Amino acid sequence: MCETGVKVEFEKKAFEQIRQNASQVLNSDDAPDVTECNKGNATSGLLASQGLLTNLNDYVSEYGWDKIITGSLADTGKYDEQGMMGSGDWYGITTGAVK
Repeated sequence: MCETGVKVEFEKKAFEQIRQNASQVLNSDDAPDVTECNKGNATSGLLASQGLLTNLNDYVSEYGWDKIITGSLADTGKYDEQGMMGSGDWYGITTGAVK
């Protein structure tokens, strides 16, 4: 593990809390820099289509994540303008890809 000196404040939430409140939390001045949420059209797709998730295309290219994360694992991080999973811009990296 790499030591970066970055301070991380960890806050644990139940899935139901995230599902119900994600759009309110992400659309505020107190929005977290990084969050984990359910992958899929109804959760991450909706948030991406509402402009509440940051487009990660530049980072994906810079770090070569698109070469490492492919196929169905890549699909869970990409959403189109309508919030449909599987194509379009990168808005997340699946936890299945983390080693």
